[in-house]
Amino acid sequence: MKIGIYIENPEILRKILEEIIKHELPVKILEKIDRIDKEKVDIVITDVPEKLLRKHVVMVVRSINSVEKIVEKVKLLLKQKLAYNALLIGIDPGKRTGIAIIGDGEFLEGKTMENLEEIKDYVDYALRKYPYVKCLIRVGFKENLTSFIVEKLLDSIEHIWSEVILELVDENKTSRNIRIPLKVNRKVPKDVASAIQIALKKGLRVGLEHAKGEHSIK
Repeated sequence: MKIGIYIENPEILRKILEEIIKHELPVKILEKIDRIDKEKVDIVITDVPEKLLRKHVVMVVRSINSVEKIVEKVKLLLKQKLAYNALLIGIDPGKRTGIAIIGDGEFLEGKTMENLEEIKDYVDYALRKYPYVKCLIRVGFKENLTSFIVEKLLDSIEHIWSEVILELVDENKTSRNIRIPLKVNRKVPKDVASAIQIALKKGLRVGLEHAKGEHSIK
């Protein structure tokens, strides 16, 4: 599959070029519209779809904020996918909470944060950025911290409950002698490594009743 880019907005073009270089994507930059047919691209990423012929398959990017999501769609298309079958989000609560995001066994990204309020925003961001069929959010169990995180997440995902599963994971041995059971192409902080382990470990599912105040785990 051959993918081309024709962007007229300089800010969007700069941002999308940064992402392409960052992810080393084999995408053709089209300086003029007439290059689309000459380069024989299958899909065109553009901010001016109205200028392209109807025969062209396009991915429309209207703002800088949508660039990351478009790039993720491109990465999936190059793997002949439309979405990740299983998106895993692991959360390792602590003084520095680690979060890891995994798609179909591939580590996508992760970060650490000290402010628990930021966790929900980061999870929301991940759910918007990465196309998925099913998502499992797994939170390591630490009393008090876990309860706060779960409550925040439940408020955020209740409207997509059929697509997202929330689980609590026993954290025993996840932070000692850490071994990441999948390939990670870059060094990650210890807390993110622990979050990867949590993401890959089956936990106890939090029932929807929890969101309604009954706090049940099943």
